[in-house]
Amino acid sequence: MPRFLSDEWLQAFDAALRSDRELGARFVGSPIAIAQEVDDGAVRYIVVLDGDGGRIETQNHEYPVDVTFACDRGTAAELARGTLNAQRALTSGRLKLRGEVDRLGAAGAALAGLGDLLAGLRADTEF
Repeated sequence: MPRFLSDEWLQAFDAALRSDRELGARFVGSPIAIAQEVDDGAVRYIVVLDGDGGRIETQNHEYPVDVTFACDRGTAAELARGTLNAQRALTSGRLKLRGEVDRLGAAGAALAGLGDLLAGLRADTEF
């Protein structure tokens, strides 16, 4: 069982995204790269969703991102578990957004389906 935000967890997240052969078709018209920064950048990864599908970038910190989510580890865990939604985290100041936030709206319908894709990872994660 991978520990949340560990290298093993990031690899499992990447594998889950890459396993969906139809993901690329959903993002071909609205590609997006979303960075997640936890604990002031102590953990940083980028979720890339485009016509090629989905993947996690952890090594290329220069990868161009559209939006960055920043929060502490507790907030990140609650968001990943689904016990806190992003809107509530934003309005309470626990989650910060930077970048082209309107890109989230453009990719919103395609992003909505990721919850189901990541359910297995969520169930197998040690928080």
